[in-house]
Amino acid sequence: MTTTLDPARLTPSRLADGLLSALGAREDRSRGFGRSAGSPLPGAVPLLGGAPSPDALPLEAIRLAAAHLTADPQALVSTLQYSAPSGITPLREWIARREGVDPARVLVTNGAFHGLSLVFDALLDRGDRIVVEDPTYPLIFRDLQHHEPELLPLPLGPDGLDIDSLEARLEDGARPKLLYTVPDFHNPTGLVTPAAQRERLVALAEHYGFVIVSDNAYDGLAFPGVDVPADYSPDSDLVVHVRTFSKILGPGLRLGYLVLPTWLVAPVTRLRANQDQHSSVPVQAIVERVVGAGDRPPIQGGLDGIAERSRTLYADRFDLVTGLLDAALPGGVSVEHRTGGIFLWARIEDEGIDLAAAQHLARTRFGTDAVLGRFFFLEDSADDRGRLRLGISHLDADGLRDGVDRLVAALTAPEARR
Repeated sequence: MTTTLDPARLTPSRLADGLLSALGAREDRSRGFGRSAGSPLPGAVPLLGGAPSPDALPLEAIRLAAAHLTADPQALVSTLQYSAPSGITPLREWIARREGVDPARVLVTNGAFHGLSLVFDALLDRGDRIVVEDPTYPLIFRDLQHHEPELLPLPLGPDGLDIDSLEARLEDGARPKLLYTVPDFHNPTGLVTPAAQRERLVALAEHYGFVIVSDNAYDGLAFPGVDVPADYSPDSDLVVHVRTFSKILGPGLRLGYLVLPTWLVAPVTRLRANQDQHSSVPVQAIVERVVGAGDRPPIQGGLDGIAERSRTLYADRFDLVTGLLDAALPGGVSVEHRTGGIFLWARIEDEGIDLAAAQHLARTRFGTDAVLGRFFFLEDSADDRGRLRLGISHLDADGLRDGVDRLVAALTAPEARR
């Protein structure tokens, strides 16, 4: 006998209730940048950023590398086959020389976020404690929410991490599994963690047995004249480096890498192989040629040469936006860290401005947007009041002037007064 399914029972909601896993059905509880603003106004110029400027992308270097690859049939055929989960050898060897480690400790990933996800999967069980800076990059919680960790916020002040606070909690019995940090040009604050604090944190990690996950996505983008200390030492068995080519060569490449302690290489590689096998081999081969891996010369100065041009450009744009806001707003703005990277963390000194109301006006009337500071804080803090994070890398100077003009109009509108 043939059974006829009742179409009324095959609604999307019924299918979701009956077929989704617990993880698939779970409500999204990740921290983000607040409720979506919906469709932006036509011609909007948002100051959200997060990506390289089109005029900073190494288009010619990418074109030359791709032309070199496709002109060699044998090399091209090789890139169109399956490859190893850890990445192609010449690129891994180039990364290893740059990082000062054995190539066996390098794993090529689909960008930094993928690398972080692999590390979290390898280390975290439900309810594990993790230390995160406060304020911090909120989109990291898109992945962390799946592990349902217990968060231990570590206050971040003008002079860096509050390691005294962390040490006190450790002495009182707190036992985190890992600590997540953005050490250079911190998102959102721009802080560069001082060398002494890095050394002290590694010592604490080795004493109490937690892993330091150093998410250094903006590596190489120091503004001219800014000195940056060495990252957390890869000589420690409790340090993981997370890197990406996205902020310099372009996020569409989806390419980054991990530098792992030896004991973590096999578990992370196994997880990676079980998920997607390996990163795009043609993309790896193109980046290999751009940076000058193997016996090839770098193209147009390689990664450092391309970064040099970008960091000068972004420093000029950082100063442009700071100057425009400071001149146009009553009371001006204050900026604690002018160091590098792609964001400006500014405090609006006029406490009479309601930033939430101003953001609504910016989105709905003036055609721009910026991220409110409160979305970066884990705990209620008076310090988030008057804070905005603005992207300074994704627009040229004229675009930034236009965006700032629109933002100032929203900030100074009568409806934005408390």
